[in-house]
Amino acid sequence: MMSFHDQGRWARRAALFVLCAAPWAGPAAAHSELRRSVPAAGAVLDRAPERLELHFSERVQLTALRLRHADGTEISLPRRPIRPERTEIIALPPLEPGEYRAEWRIISADGHPVGGVIRFRVAGTRQP
Repeated sequence: MMSFHDQGRWARRAALFVLCAAPWAGPAAAHSELRRSVPAAGAVLDRAPERLELHFSERVQLTALRLRHADGTEISLPRRPIRPERTEIIALPPLEPGEYRAEWRIISADGHPVGGVIRFRVAGTRQP
C-alpha cells in the first residue's frame, strides 16, 4: 500500500512526464468529413434530382455509394473510378416520388474508412 507521501511523489512524476512529453506530441489526425451534399440531408424536393453531389473536407477515395428507396430497393448507379477527389458528382437515373437514402463510404486521406447516409425525399414529379 502506498503512503500518502509516495502517492504525491508518483503524481508529481506523472505530471512532469506529461509536461515533458507534450511538445513532441503531434496533432491528432482528423478524419475527412462530408461538408455538404446536393441534395442536402433531409431535403424535400419538388423535382427528382438529376445528380448527387458529395463535397468533402479534403481529397478522399469514394469506395462505395448506394442509393436505396425507402422500401429497401437499391437503385443502380453508374460505375465510376476510385480516385482521390474532394467532390464527387454522380448522375442519377429518373427517380419516382418517395423517400431515398444515399449510403456512402470513403477512405480518408489518413487511411481511415468513414461513411454516412444522406436521406432526402422527392415530393414532386420525376426527372424529365
